[in-house]
Amino acid sequence: MSELRYARQVVLVFVTLVGFCQACSWVVGHFHQVTAVRGRVVGKNLGPLGFRWLRQSFSVSDATLTLYEYRAPAKIWDLRKIAEIKTDSHGNFEFGPIPKGHYSLVISVRDSDRMGGLFDVEVTDAVKGTKTISIDVSPVHPDCTGGHEFIETKL
Repeated sequence: MSELRYARQVVLVFVTLVGFCQACSWVVGHFHQVTAVRGRVVGKNLGPLGFRWLRQSFSVSDATLTLYEYRAPAKIWDLRKIAEIKTDSHGNFEFGPIPKGHYSLVISVRDSDRMGGLFDVEVTDAVKGTKTISIDVSPVHPDCTGGHEFIETKL
């Protein structure tokens, strides 16, 4: 009888812990080093047809990009908002001049709860100049494949 009770407790602990786990996690504090925050938001929820080249051929218009001052550990709503912009009809965006520093860039896509993302960015002049950034906000699959890509092209 005590073995059954122990097994139930183990299952309960396991189920509780699984609820807190996430399938994919990205390194906190890894900063994409750029000299400018401009480029294009791309992506599409294509399900099993979400090949990288295909999903990145779709621009995301009217996405909201919000730049926050980076601070860890902190909840996003506790951070100071630096700027907020929307992509144009071709998915293009440009924040303009941003002071050197560390930022959290949050991208939300209207009418989608699966597309979007959060990226830590460092604006610095210690790297080669940034020509453009392509940010794939396609959904990430349970095997950690799919979107959430920050692709920088240097000058």
